[in-house]
Amino acid sequence: MRPMPESLARTSARSAPNRKAPLAAVAEATTGDRWLAFTFLGAGIPWLAYTRLYFFLQPRHLTFDGGLFMRLLNKPDPFCGGTRTFAWMWRGDVGRAVAVYPLGPPLFVATVALVVYGLYVLVTRRAVQINLSPAMVRGVLIVGFVALGLNWIAKLVWLGM
Repeated sequence: MRPMPESLARTSARSAPNRKAPLAAVAEATTGDRWLAFTFLGAGIPWLAYTRLYFFLQPRHLTFDGGLFMRLLNKPDPFCGGTRTFAWMWRGDVGRAVAVYPLGPPLFVATVALVVYGLYVLVTRRAVQINLSPAMVRGVLIVGFVALGLNWIAKLVWLGM
């Protein structure tokens, strides 16, 4: 019997039923991965371009101000200030970005990272496969919603609404 090649041995060890799957692994990109990469690029690049030009567009009244949330409830929506935060981040003013929208700087970094990841997937045809348990997914969602809620409450208290 021939010895098993090292690459197959690693694959077999990872897929063995008594072993846990790795939390993340790089693998060949699927069609879904490529669609997701196009989505990251299709949404991320225009958004980043818009926020980069925000301080040029705003005095010319070429920006979108307000939203349905504000018109209906007379309260800022949970993402209110996100555009200005991204614009301040483009200028490198993290202090003002945090003052406008505390979650903005991490969201800015995440948006840039997702655009870079989308380019990586399309160029290399490789993608990161993340294996989260349902409990981990719930935890991530809870942390995200709690952070968004606390951010919104802080904005409402700050604005006195």
